[in-house]
Amino acid sequence: MPKRKEVEKFAEQTEKDCWHAYSLQMLTPSRFTAVVGKILKGNYSLLNTKFEKGVPARFY
Repeated sequence: MPKRKEVEKFAEQTEKDCWHAYSLQMLTPSRFTAVVGKILKGNYSLLNTKFEKGVPARFY
């Protein structure tokens, strides 16, 4: 396969400001507290999960 003549351009990476609850579990304790503090202040947002509206009765 021949090499590309032009350089590929990608979007710039920005700071992650929208978090999923599962991704918070993988953080180190210091990073976790920093992210949760920013979520509570309103700087970051937490994604809604499918279980947010309640767990069906069969799971109790």
